Amino acid sequence: MTLKELLVGFGTQVRSICMIGMHAFAKRETRMYPEEPVYLPPRYRGRIVLTRDPDGEERCVACNLCAVACPVGCISLQKAETKDGRWYPEFFRINFSRCIFCGLCEEACRPRRFS
Repeated sequence: MTLKELLVGFGTQVRSICMIGMHAFAKRETRMYPEEPVYLPPRYRGRIVLTRDPDGEERCVACNLCAVACPVGCISLQKAETKDGRWYPEFFRINFSRCIFCGLCEEACRPRRFS
């Protein structure tokens, strides 16, 4: 090993240690999620799910307004009726590979059964 190679290697080590030292005291980008909530912009469109009552029943009454309002037709549902005459969705599917997250289904649903 020549003296030049030794000095270059030593310089590289010193530069690496300085870089680590600078980043050790920099402001962190990581958020401690449960304690510190993440800021969501006002126009954020998250994943669409049906909400449930506190007792566990679905709030959806299978009125089909969300499927009609969807511009790409990614919502499919079939309604059924309970013994007491209440409608409920027998199956409710949103094809997320086609969904454009426009939020029109949420606006069409009057009692806000989507979240």
